[in-house]
Amino acid sequence: EKCNWDVDYVGNPVLDAIKSFKPNPDFLIKEGIDQSKKIVALLPGSRKMELKRIIPLMAEVVRKYPELQFVVAAVKNLPGELYKEIENYSNVKLVFDASYELLHVAQAAMVTSGTATLETAIFNVPQVVVYKTGRLEYLIAASVVKVEYISLVNLIAGKKVVKELIQREARLNSVGEELSRLVYDESYRKEMMTAYNLIYKTLDTGSASENTAGLMLEYLK
Repeated sequence: EKCNWDVDYVGNPVLDAIKSFKPNPDFLIKEGIDQSKKIVALLPGSRKMELKRIIPLMAEVVRKYPELQFVVAAVKNLPGELYKEIENYSNVKLVFDASYELLHVAQAAMVTSGTATLETAIFNVPQVVVYKTGRLEYLIAASVVKVEYISLVNLIAGKKVVKELIQREARLNSVGEELSRLVYDESYRKEMMTAYNLIYKTLDTGSASENTAGLMLEYLK
């Protein structure tokens, strides 16, 4: 609109996907997830370099909190050795290509920035966003992209809803401190989920696919 284009906002297709999602009631049993512990979802991303940089940090967090059940949203199209540093801990389970199932049962999440941050918010799971990249890549991105936040949650809200721990800030102490608040501080959790609700209302314009098709038909007439 700022460039004098006619623009229609049709909604976000992520909402369409989540609205159509039907959880498997036997998911926890099938995956052998300990239901007596609070479940923390670990979403390390789906790119090789993302995992190489974030899995070691996630492994440190897992070691620090043996009383929590961590579940990694893994993907089958990446080499299995990328998860080796974390998969053998007794309080860790890997689930493959089942991030929605995982978010449906999680009490908190540690998420690499991307669409997953928005999906986590729509599932109403308190989260901390953690991201690490190469120093040169980061400097180039920072010089080109001029936005205050990196997560879709904060960008859509226009304010800090979830904590973003990037580069040097993505360390065990800072991540652990935030994770503790997400799991154990009920008022902090409720505050974040209230903000999630406002984001959902902002995005929810019905079905993005149907809205797009309807507008296309109207313009073609």
